[in-house]
Formats: sequence, structure tokens, C-alpha cells
Amino acid sequence: MPRGERLAAERAQQASTTGGEAQGLRAVTRTLDLLDVIAAATGRLDLASLARESGLHAATALRYLNSLQARGFVRHTPETGYELGAKLFELGSAFAQRSSMAVEVQQPLEELAVAAQETASAGIVDEGSVLYIAIAQGQRELGIQSVAGSRHPIHCTALGKAVMAWLPWDEASVLLSLRPLVALTDKTLVHLPALRRELEHTRARGYAIDNEERNEGVLCIGAPVFDHLGRVVGAVSISGPKFRVEVRSVEVVAQLVVDTARLVSTRLGAPPV
Repeated sequence: MPRGERLAAERAQQASTTGGEAQGLRAVTRTLDLLDVIAAATGRLDLASLARESGLHAATALRYLNSLQARGFVRHTPETGYELGAKLFELGSAFAQRSSMAVEVQQPLEELAVAAQETASAGIVDEGSVLYIAIAQGQRELGIQSVAGSRHPIHCTALGKAVMAWLPWDEASVLLSLRPLVALTDKTLVHLPALRRELEHTRARGYAIDNEERNEGVLCIGAPVFDHLGRVVGAVSISGPKFRVEVRSVEVVAQLVVDTARLVSTRLGAPPV
């Protein structure tokens, strides 16, 4: 169905609403329809094109466009036609600032910690290391103590591997080259071929595992977080004594971590998986 016909049909469904409420709803809907049409355009848009694509009469479209233009949501020149205005960029920037991972991750992280009864962490990759941006404690005894603002190596943490696994190898290898690949335990991977295989396995599995690679006796599980463009921007993880995580089942805990990562990604506007 052409866009104009679809929009007209949607407005017809709203016609059952009566009175001033209906009039206000129609005005809002038509205004948003115009913005959608402008955003989707690939070429110059004049008034006739906008009216046709939005299913509006030209005079009605012009009235709404003038209002949008007066408030900076739309701009118009004879050369370029109608385009989105700078005010929309301001609104989008405000959303991005308020929807940063550090803001959106805290509540899901606390819920993850309670569900797994272990320490939940969130981090981003910065200058070749993992920067922890949020921590939540869920264990009652013998837990892993981490602090927001601390840094840890990228090559031997579940958070670091979860991020790198969803990057192209050329980007991941650059990150790995920024700091020495130190063996912290006898299980730490420090050679690029082995790390590349580990990242490929991680991506195929859907989550990362640090199996005593940073601390002996500690097992960590991490999953990637994506932004509104589908780019990996960080990760969340669960860390705990290996014996306790294995008793609860690595697969069960991993699913909790993956579900939390998806929830945070959704809050950041990531496309559905």
C-alpha cells in the first residue's frame, strides 16, 4: 500500500474518537506523518510531493509545515525543498545523553545480580582496557568485589571479550595491541591466534566466558550491549566463585546475562535481534 493511502487509512481508524480530543489527535498524527515523510525522503521534497506522500491536502500540509518550520523542526529553501530542522537534532541529542549506557544499565544490573546471586558488572572498552561503569552486588557471602571506575585487561575479562567478539577482527586486534597481553593465570590467553579463535567461539556461542583467566577460582560470563545503530558499545557480566556458578549451571547464568544485555540494548534503542 502506498504511504499516502496507508496514512489515510490509519487516520480513518482514529476517526471514532470524538470532539476536541479527536481534533488534537489528528493534528499530532498529521504532523508526525509529515516528519516521517521528510525523514524517509531521498531527494528534494516540495509541497506537492509532501502532500502526496503524507495523504494530506496541500493546504493542510502547508499549515502544519509552517508551524514546524517556525519551531525549527523543519527548514525550507527553494533549492533544497523541505528538510528536517536542527531542533530535531537537539531532541535526538538529549535522548542520547539521557539514554547512555551508564544511565540505562543500573536497574537491569541490580536485577541481574539478585537473579544470579552474584556480582553483576557493566563496562565499556576504553584505551585498550575495560572500564567498569556500574557494579551491583547480589551474593550474600564470598562474593567478587569490584568497583565502578576501575580498569581491567581487555584480553582476559568476560566484558572485554564480549565487546571484541562483536567487532571486526581488525578492530579487535588494534585494541589488543594497545596494552601488553599479560598472563595473569596459567589459563590466560596471550597469543593473537588463540585470542582470535576464542572471540570467534564467543560470538558463535552468544556470550563470553572468563574461566579463571584473570583470577584463579573465579568464573565470569559476559554478553554484549548494542546502541541504536546496532553497534556494540559495552557489555554486562556476572562474576562469582567458579564452584558456585557451576553449581547453578553456566548455561542458566549465561542466559540471565544475555537477557540483561538485550534489555539494556533495547533501552539504548538497539534494533530487535
